[in-house]
Amino acid sequence: MKKQIVAAILLTVIARVSAMAQERLYPVRGRPDVSVLITSDRSSFAIDRAFQHKLILGYPSDDRLSLLPGTDAPLVILSLTIQNTSPRPLVLEISKFAITDDEGKTYPNLKPDDAYARMLADASSGSIGSKTLRGLSLGKVGGKRTEQDVKEDFVRYSLQSGEIPAGSVKEGMIYFEAPKKKKYTLGVSLGDLWSKPLPFSTEKQK
Repeated sequence: MKKQIVAAILLTVIARVSAMAQERLYPVRGRPDVSVLITSDRSSFAIDRAFQHKLILGYPSDDRLSLLPGTDAPLVILSLTIQNTSPRPLVLEISKFAITDDEGKTYPNLKPDDAYARMLADASSGSIGSKTLRGLSLGKVGGKRTEQDVKEDFVRYSLQSGEIPAGSVKEGMIYFEAPKKKKYTLGVSLGDLWSKPLPFSTEKQK
């Protein structure tokens, strides 16, 4: 009975509208590189590896964030879009992704299940919230959502390892454990996709 009550409270809170608590990250301009640009809205890096793939990495849009439970859990959440522009399949291995903070500490990529578990663990303190997942409720009986529905949607909109066929696009959220401080700069390493860490900061660049 106690578990059912906790689950009911959690699902009620998840259905409320609230902002994400994670610090917004901004791309940091580095040395000029014709292959690496910052998008016009200054929210993301855009990379073009000729005849291989194109990438867009940045802080998720509000629409993207509205698909995820809001939480105070210490997570770095980014959105990554990959277009395979080569004539061959591209193997995506997210476990090779990592971030390194300004003190040299490295934080590995978190699997969607692990990131979700950390959000739920944070919920036990009563701080979790969410923007209503109206768009994801279509087709569900009466629009009612269960805890399993929420988790399935979370995983669905997270980037997964796998093969990207030639000419195809794959996108989704990626997650990391966050540094234990309010303001920081970090480098995002994307394994075989790009050889140099991409710098982001909690401070907006001028």
